[in-house]
Amino acid sequence: MAVQKRKLYLSILKKSIKNRRVLLGMSGGVDSSMAAFLLKQQGFEVIGITFVFSSEEIQDHHFIVDAKKLAEQLEIKHIVVDLRKEFEEVVIKYFIKEYQTGRTPFPCAYCNPKLKFKYLEKYAELENCDYISTGHYVRTDAYNGQKYIFKGSDPDKDQSFFLWGLKRETVDKLIFPLGELNKREVRKLANENGFSSVGNKKDSLGVCFIHGNNYRDFFEKRGIKSEPGNFIDHNNEILGQHKGITNYTIGQRRGLGLNLNYPVFVSEIRLDGNEIVLEKYEHLYRNKIVISNYHFFDNEIVNGTKQLIVKVRYRLQETPCNLNILDETRAGVELLKSEAMISPGQTAVFYDGDRLVGGGFIESAT
Repeated sequence: MAVQKRKLYLSILKKSIKNRRVLLGMSGGVDSSMAAFLLKQQGFEVIGITFVFSSEEIQDHHFIVDAKKLAEQLEIKHIVVDLRKEFEEVVIKYFIKEYQTGRTPFPCAYCNPKLKFKYLEKYAELENCDYISTGHYVRTDAYNGQKYIFKGSDPDKDQSFFLWGLKRETVDKLIFPLGELNKREVRKLANENGFSSVGNKKDSLGVCFIHGNNYRDFFEKRGIKSEPGNFIDHNNEILGQHKGITNYTIGQRRGLGLNLNYPVFVSEIRLDGNEIVLEKYEHLYRNKIVISNYHFFDNEIVNGTKQLIVKVRYRLQETPCNLNILDETRAGVELLKSEAMISPGQTAVFYDGDRLVGGGFIESAT
């Protein structure tokens, strides 16, 4: 069944796309490697591109070597582009500022439209490619005469959540060869076609530019500190001392350093008073969100009254909601089922069925 789905999907691509030249983002992992394999299998002229975003990646340069080896094996052109300076200016500064202002950043949602896909488009133009591809587990399809991103067929691997900020003209250029597959099928495809070196690779997890995914060590190495202050409860009673707001996120339970006779979680970070509010889990639920810097792919969603589905975390179960546009940059979201641990700085991502319709950064939740 998986093979039939893949053949059907790629046959549709083959019929609908006349220009066969595509730029593919390659990380050296199994997903982008098999995306390259599938595209070439269907007669595309593939050019692979690997971006270097951080010095941590340079120190662990195996991903560049692996991407180059895969490109040689497939006999496709491969280029490496150093974007460390741009990444520092765009993503790292954003990441640090968000924590310093009591918010929890979501670097992937920020990086994709402002850096990664921006430079994929730039180099696609330089390489005379009309299309862009990646190893994301998402699909594209038409709706009302326009191309949209849809959830990947595998609900456990769907990555549409990370792509809501892309521009309309970017979406029009996208091809996702893995959208109809699941991870197990992709690994099997690699191993059965002579790519076992990537087929058995572990998935990369966490923030790409932080070794070990410990952002507190990352801040310490950069000399970034925040002042200690008070832990308080909802009655403003002092419960103890915190080590600085950059060390905490909404919903955090571990590492608080308190010995209470009941579990408490970070409920709110008050920047003005340098205070962190702790509450029991049942008090973390919210049903109203304000988002800022939103982006939607069509006016039907912005001007309509259709009930949508929202996800406020990648792995969170989908929640029905109503959307109310407040002004040109802010919108209100009413959750029809309360959700816990909604953190300012993270993203709210909206769907109409399986169709990705937009998103925004969470400003507040009540």
